[in-house]
Amino acid sequence: MDRLEMYRRMLLIRKTEERIEELFAKGLLRGTTHGSRGQEAIAVGLLSHLDCANDYVTGSHRSHGHFLALNPDPYPFFAELMGKETGMVYGRGGSQHLSYQKFITNGITGGMVPIASGLAFSLKAKTMDRICVSIFGDGAMNEGYVMEALNLSAVFDLPILFVLENNNYAMSTSFQNTNKGVIQKRIEGFGLPYLQCKATDVDDLYDKCAEVVSKIRNTRHPQFIEFITHRFSGHSKSDARLYMPKEIDEYWKKNDPLHRIESKLEATDIVATKISVENMIDAAITRASEDPYPGKGR
Repeated sequence: MDRLEMYRRMLLIRKTEERIEELFAKGLLRGTTHGSRGQEAIAVGLLSHLDCANDYVTGSHRSHGHFLALNPDPYPFFAELMGKETGMVYGRGGSQHLSYQKFITNGITGGMVPIASGLAFSLKAKTMDRICVSIFGDGAMNEGYVMEALNLSAVFDLPILFVLENNNYAMSTSFQNTNKGVIQKRIEGFGLPYLQCKATDVDDLYDKCAEVVSKIRNTRHPQFIEFITHRFSGHSKSDARLYMPKEIDEYWKKNDPLHRIESKLEATDIVATKISVENMIDAAITRASEDPYPGKGR
């Protein structure tokens, strides 16, 4: 995937999540939603190397970006959030239960991780060259079933990539207040290869992920990546982020992955891409808003 296309998908994720907040404020969406603004480089740089028709990908309650990186069409996404029949799961799943080809999510913290291990086991049993990628947040790292999944994946030597999006806050609680030690030693305790990557430069992230994904395809052994990242969104739509130190926000704003990739592009390409993305989102919202709600058979 070339740089301009990566930028387009990152911008689509950012602008889609901004529009979600606007739609909630206007009363056009119900329920809740969990944004990932600031983490777009992970979704695009990582998932560009996956074939979602064959590779399994599992996400979390914060997976808008993952879906749009795999399927850069916001229409079925907005239809789902609006509860429409044309949504990806017929308007029944909402923001936390997304589905596209072999990509699935749920709303349980770390809940998809053991499922991903099971999917990876099926791939190993069938001796395929496909892999499974399991994406979760730092709040999942103290869940017992996540530790079990890591252990079993190492014991059975499964073709799986565990991806930790560490934005340092589980809801409103800092990672340092709930954890001892460092993630690397935990992971290496299971005998899993560990890589840490700062999620600011999508080009660097893209190259590192290409190497790791290729290694899993060729060796059929599990791997673990910890991305150090930041979210400009609150935990959910009602979170005002009053707990977030201003200096941390300012640091990450200066290192915003969108700004970083824009610095490598031509100004005319940036303007054209922004117009194209905004038009696509407008059309998706208009179309979804006119769609029917599910009938009794759904």
